[in-house]
Amino acid sequence: MTTIVLTHGAFHGGWCFAPLVDELESRGVGSVVLDLPLTDLDADAAAVISVLDNIEGPVLLLGHSYGGSVITVAGNHPSVERLVYLAALGPDEGERASGGPVAIGDEFMSAMRAGDDGIPFIDPDLAARIFYPDIDVLDAARWADELRPGHTGGAAIVEQAAWRTVPSTYVVCADDPIILPDAQRAIAVRIGADVVEIAGDHSPMVARPTELADILCGLLPTGL
Repeated sequence: MTTIVLTHGAFHGGWCFAPLVDELESRGVGSVVLDLPLTDLDADAAAVISVLDNIEGPVLLLGHSYGGSVITVAGNHPSVERLVYLAALGPDEGERASGGPVAIGDEFMSAMRAGDDGIPFIDPDLAARIFYPDIDVLDAARWADELRPGHTGGAAIVEQAAWRTVPSTYVVCADDPIILPDAQRAIAVRIGADVVEIAGDHSPMVARPTELADILCGLLPTGL
């Protein structure tokens, strides 16, 4: 049976997939989440590879946002049968994590801060409406409280882009204020991915878990 491994993006943790995991479990689909160290691309990819090493059977490997860069490296693992880029970065060989036709929304960029230690974080007063505008304001604030500082890629370079050899699907979030939708479409074209579009913001695993689960289950070998 195929296992879905869910790789989060910048400032997040495995907790952000909880609604999606619940939805998948209700359909009898197994999934695994992890917390990236968010120190650099190589360390984050190594964390995913460590998880893949302990899974029996094929894997559908999803990367959300910065997590797309991570799965581009980790997805060369022999267990991975398909990559899923969810509103994600998709760098090529010789590029850093943010390589490619990336366009980031102004509001997100203006909310970036750095702590005294130099580690980036998102202004807490702005995080909820940037990451979770499609859900209830109070719920969005609770999700935003879980965000954490972290680096996203550093100076690490992609040596072997998994999307060059592994079949890929790109899920475009059509109203994303962070990685802009036209940039997502351009990334999807560049990596040669099948494209599926979903309405809404940057975080459909929170706001639209049922719709996202429909897409993922449709990618499984037997479908569900």
